[in-house]
Amino acid sequence: MVTSSSHSGALRATLTWTPKSLPALRRILTDQPDILTRKDVHGNTILHFLAAGGNATAFRELFEGGLLTRSYGGGGGELRTWNGRGDTVLHVAARYGWVNVVEIIMERERELVSERNAMGGTPLYSAAANGEREVFNLLKVAAACEVLRRDDGCTILHAAIMGEHYSLAMEIVDTFPNLAGAHDKNGNTALNMLASKPVSFKSGSSYWLRNLGSRPFIPLQFLLCLVYLCIPMWINDSKPAGDVEDPKSNKPVICQSKGSFVKNIILVVPWLKGVHEVKKKHACALDLAKRLIAKEEDWSHYTNSCGRYNHDDEDDRPKPIITKTRRNPLLQAAENGIRELVEEILGKFPEAAYCVDSNGKNIFHIAVEKKDERMYWFLKKNVARKEGMMAALDHGRNSILHFATKPGANPRVLLGSVNQMAWDVYWFKLVYYDSPPHLPWYPNSDGKTATELFEDTHSRLRKDAEEALKSMNGSLLLVSALIGTVNYASVFTLPGGFDSNSNRDSRDYGCPVLYGTGKERDLVLFLWFTGVALYAALVSLVEMVLIQMSKFASSDFFTALPFR
Repeated sequence: MVTSSSHSGALRATLTWTPKSLPALRRILTDQPDILTRKDVHGNTILHFLAAGGNATAFRELFEGGLLTRSYGGGGGELRTWNGRGDTVLHVAARYGWVNVVEIIMERERELVSERNAMGGTPLYSAAANGEREVFNLLKVAAACEVLRRDDGCTILHAAIMGEHYSLAMEIVDTFPNLAGAHDKNGNTALNMLASKPVSFKSGSSYWLRNLGSRPFIPLQFLLCLVYLCIPMWINDSKPAGDVEDPKSNKPVICQSKGSFVKNIILVVPWLKGVHEVKKKHACALDLAKRLIAKEEDWSHYTNSCGRYNHDDEDDRPKPIITKTRRNPLLQAAENGIRELVEEILGKFPEAAYCVDSNGKNIFHIAVEKKDERMYWFLKKNVARKEGMMAALDHGRNSILHFATKPGANPRVLLGSVNQMAWDVYWFKLVYYDSPPHLPWYPNSDGKTATELFEDTHSRLRKDAEEALKSMNGSLLLVSALIGTVNYASVFTLPGGFDSNSNRDSRDYGCPVLYGTGKERDLVLFLWFTGVALYAALVSLVEMVLIQMSKFASSDFFTALPFR
């Protein structure tokens, strides 16, 4: 009979491993072998904890001592016990990357490589999802084709990309090239998964100077961007060192090989090492994207709903057919601002630029809606026959100008509602001048033109900007008046005063005291500076009065108010 005290003692020996733990565990299991299959509240057994800790010595001793039994064809056996997630011991060892434990288990229970957890994932899937390359290479030798997928259709390539283990994902593409185009039950391929991770690319991360402001403390982000630009980058896949059989003695090793002095400094300083890891991730993600795109032979399976129309019986006008198809990685990359991925896709499949999403939006609509200026200029320069795309309407009869009315937050560095309103007006005007001349008066399905929609979506922001500008203008008006008053008084109150001691008929009577001395040049400079300051204060007063009397229309935020 298994007692609670014996189970607690076995767990305590497993979790707080010392040289005395193994004899104590062996003694408890000899007396009560059923403890190996007893579970905690999460369904974990002692073997799950030993596998999570990488204790290969304990597994070897338990096997050699006859305390662990084999299943012999799939039935029984403590190693086949599932926890609450449906994971076997091999799942846990693969997730944490303990190669020695996996080897020992595979020697005794090779059939466990095909065991699935509650989600249908195999140990190979767990290793790929956690980026454990060594365990993955060990398990893939014994893996069959059916263990490469989970029940929901996600493959090991999906798992590696979801975990942002891109170097392992490239190895998977090389080993299992058929997985490059495989899709899950939702139709997402590996390229779809990659297009949904903007921070994995330089253009979508905070390490690009054009994304300045994406972090709260801008000076620190600017410093990180400079370090990112200057730091060298290399791909180092060296194996971790340490005694896997003794978890207490395991220590993380940065690199086993000796490199240059700069490289060693980078690997020793955690801050620099973190920046290097980010740069390496960006390089691996881009390389993976190139490999996945290179394996695509036809883009039509992403765009098979583009250009499909039927005709209503009552009139001959084409009606768009809205069908559920796979998401287009090109449109995903445009939505997430991944310029590198857009460039690579359009470089091989230029026809992909003419596709639309389920709402009828093309890539120009998406770039304008996201207020991605860099993407917009790139598309204008590299997409042929863009005039038709910029004149196109979506299924809601929204033009590209309607999408330009959406309030946004680009660029990232904005100082309050005034700058936000000025940027939104600038963006609308930019798209306005690039659009066909009839679009500003073209209503959408709600009966609103782009100008009307802009006023509706920006009414609150325009009011906030007006109040902020009036408040700031009032304070500056007071300061300008004070400066003007002081400089006006300074013009008539010269340093040293005027000569009143000389005879009235004297030529020097009433002249500045400093005039005629060696300080004439300094006096003239003082008068020039005072005059310029007085003139500037007067101009400022006039402009601020004009600002205070402005109508504060939306168009005023484009040039008039910023200029003043």
